[in-house]
Amino acid sequence: MVPTIDQLEQYFDYVERLVVGTLAAASPGLPNVQEALNRLWLDISRFGPPGLPSFPDIRVPGLRPFEVPPPPPPPPPKSLIDNAGDCIARHPWIVSGVAISALGAGLLAGYSIVCMRSLKGRRVKVASPQFERRQAVVILGGDHPLGLPLIMEFEKQGYIVITSVSSPETVSDIESKGHGYVRALILDPSEPGTIPIFLRSLASTLSRRFPITAAGDPYAPTPYHPMVHSVISLLTMPTASVHCAPAPFEQISLRSTYLPHLLSTHVAPLQVIQALLPLLRADASRARGHKSIILCLPAADARVGLPFGSVNAMSAAATLRAADVLRREIAAAQGMSAIRIVTVDVGAVGSSTGDLSETVNMDDWTPSEKATYGAALSALRETRGSRVPADVSTFVDSLVSVASGGTKARYSGKFVFGIGFGLVYEQFKDWVRGDRFSIGAGAGTYAIASYLPPVLLDSLLALPHFLMTIRNRLLPPLPPRTDPPSNRTVRSTTPASHPENVPGTGTSSLVLHRPVGLDSTISEAAVTPESHPNVEEEGTSPDAEAESNDGDLESTSVGSSWVSLGPHE
Repeated sequence: MVPTIDQLEQYFDYVERLVVGTLAAASPGLPNVQEALNRLWLDISRFGPPGLPSFPDIRVPGLRPFEVPPPPPPPPPKSLIDNAGDCIARHPWIVSGVAISALGAGLLAGYSIVCMRSLKGRRVKVASPQFERRQAVVILGGDHPLGLPLIMEFEKQGYIVITSVSSPETVSDIESKGHGYVRALILDPSEPGTIPIFLRSLASTLSRRFPITAAGDPYAPTPYHPMVHSVISLLTMPTASVHCAPAPFEQISLRSTYLPHLLSTHVAPLQVIQALLPLLRADASRARGHKSIILCLPAADARVGLPFGSVNAMSAAATLRAADVLRREIAAAQGMSAIRIVTVDVGAVGSSTGDLSETVNMDDWTPSEKATYGAALSALRETRGSRVPADVSTFVDSLVSVASGGTKARYSGKFVFGIGFGLVYEQFKDWVRGDRFSIGAGAGTYAIASYLPPVLLDSLLALPHFLMTIRNRLLPPLPPRTDPPSNRTVRSTTPASHPENVPGTGTSSLVLHRPVGLDSTISEAAVTPESHPNVEEEGTSPDAEAESNDGDLESTSVGSSWVSLGPHE
């Protein structure tokens, strides 16, 4: 029988009452389920889930513990260059317009500055007073082959030039080539008595009004007196003369040869500089500018010291050491920091180098000296003279740059967009060169060679003589030269008691560019004792081989020797 709807509703009602009654009977204190869930949710939200019991650590062999990789770092921020590139990529036309405008404004500003400077220079040149030149440059040795170009360049750069010459005939020649700002005074370095006269003339010249050809009062007012700006010594760089001819140290007369050369190239220039130091110190403190003392020395003698050049080398070494000591004294002194001591090693420049191809006089040499040093001197002659001299303008511009501090050098007036990069370049070059630098052909080579070890340097300097010796050994021997019977001399058996019976024979001069004459001279000097039994008595005596270097002591054995050293003169 199918129940009806009423029966079903009654059944469901019964079941509901049964369940509720059963639960109420089983747990009379059980709270409401909804309230319990709400309370549980609040507790979890406030305190989190309750702790779970720890499970045992289960490790599987062969597997590493799992590590969570760190998150990747954030990308770096863009730099200024990246931002500028992005901006240019986004706005190309705007950036191009701004760049063109800035470039045009810079060019216009630079052109305006250059035009204003040029216009100002013209106005100053037109309206300048007569006493505008006050910086004087003292050049010792104006009659040196490099002196005249140096004098003309300093006058062209706006300096008053006071130079020294050794003869009165040169005074008018030098002053006539200037424009009234060149004054030549007499100073003979070989005569010490002319030094005080030169200093008095210099003091008088510093009170003159320049140009000296101007009409009116020849003396300037005291506020417009010229001030010594720089002292340049060319006397320390001598030309070829009898005092500096190549000769072995053994043959040099220290009294008659070296002492005059030392007085001319070392003592006289330093004595003038010594007298000018107080004037330089006073002018430096008054003008608040940099002063300079420039000493020019031959590069080969100051750096290395070549064989057979002992006279020049000793004088140059003494001057160089004096310059170093003076530089250190000025650096330690008070109120003299503005004075600069510069040493210039001059190589082959123009025609200033001495001509070593001339005949070297060997009349005063003993036969032993000729046989010992003749071949080496000939080798030195044949290995020199092939260097091409540098231009004189290089030497002149370098000295002008040092004296002016780079402000009046060749490239000091160069401007780029209105900025004086030329002056910066000249000042930087002057700073890099320091207080000693080299000018001219070969000067750099000698400067580098001076840093070599002495053993290596001596070997390099002896190489020409070694090669010449090998060449002479490979050449066929020359046939012996026989003199006519009338030209032969007969030695007296008693030369001491009858000196008038012994005719005097002159000695030959050695021509350096003719080694054949040298070989014949040496071969004639080397006479065997068998053919002349009495040579051993005189030729090997100390009086015959030793040579006195004093002017008043002369060896008579060479003049009375019966051995013919060459053709009679």
